[in-house]
Amino acid sequence: MIFSAFKNIISQLANLTPNSFLPKLGEKLTTGRVKAHDWAEVYLLLRFIFALALTTFLPKSSALLFVIFIIQFCSIIYLLKIVFPVDGRNLKDPSRSLFFAFGHYIEIGLSMGYVYWCLDSFNQNSITISKSVYFSFITMTTIGFGDITPNTDIARLIVTAHSIVGLFMLVTVIGIFLSLSTSDPKRQE
Repeated sequence: MIFSAFKNIISQLANLTPNSFLPKLGEKLTTGRVKAHDWAEVYLLLRFIFALALTTFLPKSSALLFVIFIIQFCSIIYLLKIVFPVDGRNLKDPSRSLFFAFGHYIEIGLSMGYVYWCLDSFNQNSITISKSVYFSFITMTTIGFGDITPNTDIARLIVTAHSIVGLFMLVTVIGIFLSLSTSDPKRQE
């Protein structure tokens, strides 16, 4: 009962995210010549380019932090819809799902590197963008070398949430990969 309600709420919220409505809007605007799944790839590519821009030449900005928060929050809601589907699994193309999950994983790492750079609340005097991206991926993979550590409560909270999301993403990518490797009918002999 509670789990079903959770899945329904996630499904309804996911339909309001850019991950869901932008590809559908793109298909509608091109009168079906470009399908929604192709627009989803374009949206992922644009998010990836945005994350690269954040880590290469964009200045520190509260507005960009807000945009990152919205993008990542919406993407997590959409990912939850995929992981906990209302109508059963619908992985028509697991390799494409793996591509999306991996792309989003890299995008989260780059975006969170920018967030850490803007926070500048770490044991280092002034954290550089390259060190913050490094810290982001070390956090996502839960390696945690300990050479860079957060020194404020808000930074610790963000790092904790980031490590949970990173672990969830890693498990999702592994799950999709296993789904891909076990769904090949030739291997089931």
